Amino acid sequence: MPIDKLTISNFKGIAEKTEFEIKPLTLFIGPNSSGKSSCIHALAALAQTVKLASSKLPIVLDDEFAQVHLGRFIEVIHSKSYDDQMEIGVSLNKPGIKVEYEEAREVINSIDDIQAIYSFKSTKRTQDITMEKAEFNVGKKNLTFIKTPKDYSISFNSNILSSKARHRSGLKLSFTPSLTSRSTSIEAENEQRNLFDAFVLNETIADIILGELRRTLYLGPFRQAPLRRYQTRGSSPLEVGSQGEASVTLLANEYVQSKARPHIKEVSEWMAELGLAKKVEVSRVGNSDLFDVQVMLNDNATLPIADLGYGMSQILPVLVQCSFASKGSTLLFEQPELHLHHLAAGKLATVLAKVAKQKNLRIVAETHSEDLFNQVLIELNTKKIKIDDVVAYEVARIGGKSIFKKIIINEDNGKFECENH
Repeated sequence: MPIDKLTISNFKGIAEKTEFEIKPLTLFIGPNSSGKSSCIHALAALAQTVKLASSKLPIVLDDEFAQVHLGRFIEVIHSKSYDDQMEIGVSLNKPGIKVEYEEAREVINSIDDIQAIYSFKSTKRTQDITMEKAEFNVGKKNLTFIKTPKDYSISFNSNILSSKARHRSGLKLSFTPSLTSRSTSIEAENEQRNLFDAFVLNETIADIILGELRRTLYLGPFRQAPLRRYQTRGSSPLEVGSQGEASVTLLANEYVQSKARPHIKEVSEWMAELGLAKKVEVSRVGNSDLFDVQVMLNDNATLPIADLGYGMSQILPVLVQCSFASKGSTLLFEQPELHLHHLAAGKLATVLAKVAKQKNLRIVAETHSEDLFNQVLIELNTKKIKIDDVVAYEVARIGGKSIFKKIIINEDNGKFECENH
């Protein structure tokens, strides 16, 4: 049940509240410093907040172990005012919720859309960030938490509840309803029912939204340079890391643990599809935790990755992320085509479209490459992907704001063309 919509206001270059569709292939195209990365950074910030369990902050904008380093709150909020709030929200379209207990079935329908919107603010003197509001919408039901001096008030379908919620950590708010009441009045019974329904809704949405954010994987534009030899140190990463630093460790672990090595084979197939190489080879140095990475080129020469063009080491993390990502994940890429020849950059769109379809991924990328976008049109015209699986935004900075213009792709006599790009 991947993320299908992103809502942002007052964040980086985005001033007014703006909704963005997130489809299997989502592209942001524009010049340098236009704000192409704003949406990717917003999602990455929510994702790292969930993943950094040791942090108690309601949103992690920067941290020693953060993947994306955005700086202080005042540097991130568009208005540059401590009096204002910034807002980030995600939506899931008909996620097919699995309800664990019978009483919850009246509260949540398995095909209800889900939306979670979080608002954040910071103090000026201490730089403490607080979650000022959290609003959850499931079908026609609404659950809203609003910050008070000591806790959070709770509103369920416009009814103010007697219980109060507290911030646990990250994006998680919690409360415990009282399941017994001395009063037998209709009002008291309705209050108890609303409390229980709100509790079920909150816990279920938290599990779903936080689960999706854990499967949101970020790869930045500054990637690790190729090494002569890679040390794994016995680690077992789940993603490549913001600089692709865990890419070889993922491949090395598979090399040791699996004879079939499907991911190494898949990455090799994609390298060949891009026209870069015939295959990627990983080998262990004796019984150590050191590994060599070699690439067989199209002329059958096999060379260490460190002796090849920089583009080879820069595309490897992109392909490894795609291969190891679990089904339904959301992948965030900044300049996935970095240092690639324009022909390979175009073919990368074919690989991304293919893996998005096969694994039900949401691939969100910001790019400078016209070739990559033009190849998307070719994929549409050859029926390899559907128009409903693609959305692209042209980004420009005007008057101190990032302006996002959805690129209209129309079909004329069976051929897809851009109307406004």
